[in-house]
Amino acid sequence: MKLVSVLSAGALLLVTACAQTSIQPMSKDTFKVATQAAPACGPNGARNVAFKSASVEVIRRGHDKFVLAGDSHNSDFWSGNHKQDMVVRVVPEGSPEAKNALSAREQLGDNWQEVVAKGAPTTCG
Repeated sequence: MKLVSVLSAGALLLVTACAQTSIQPMSKDTFKVATQAAPACGPNGARNVAFKSASVEVIRRGHDKFVLAGDSHNSDFWSGNHKQDMVVRVVPEGSPEAKNALSAREQLGDNWQEVVAKGAPTTCG
């Protein structure tokens, strides 16, 4: 019975904290999002975490519009981990490029304020 509890707790831990993201400033309007995700997340899960983290960071910087200036993915064959890197450029609201830029608030959904308050996601689901 105790072994089952320990295994269940371990499985829960894997599900609840399967991704880590770091933000690296690159210039005044550009930053890099680097996400590492567990094998269970898969490449799409890693990409979703990175994209949501990018949206959160854009809002935290006081903006809403952004474009992806770069995107790369790598899966480690031996560990099964997935890495997703995105270079994000913040777009000023009144600029000509804002018309074609993504809205961070729209990407996060109606409860975007709650998502931003929680910070970068740590799960792929």
